[in-house]
Amino acid sequence: MTRHLEASDLAACVELYVSTFAQPPWGETWDPRIVHARLDQIVRTPGSFGVVILAGGGIAGFALGISEPWHEGTHFYLKEMCVAHERQRQGLGTRLMDYLFEELREQDTKRVYLLTARGDMSESFYAKAGFYTSPKMILMARRIE
Repeated sequence: MTRHLEASDLAACVELYVSTFAQPPWGETWDPRIVHARLDQIVRTPGSFGVVILAGGGIAGFALGISEPWHEGTHFYLKEMCVAHERQRQGLGTRLMDYLFEELREQDTKRVYLLTARGDMSESFYAKAGFYTSPKMILMARRIE
């Protein structure tokens, strides 16, 4: 079952995020307090929208981002998405993205953007979901040390 993400889902999403990104290939060590602050900030941002997928008696995945008005219609920035490590490669991520796109279409969203690591399994997943590398946009970064 898929549904809109609610503020009461935040604790379960934090736990899911920490456990998922601790697994290969990421192997990241996230402090739950930092994840909570990050997700809570996104949820409290005007235009925030998220969806969850339920399986096995709880939240098995979520997608969360922010809608912004743009001259050609609303654009959605997917900030975070994850599916429980043990539930990956079972179609849940695809179902979650399909539901997200359906809901965004109903909100008259014209484009969806995201950032992901180049060359890893996330890039492949998002390509299968219809994302492409934009020829018009680039990500630029600068370190502040």
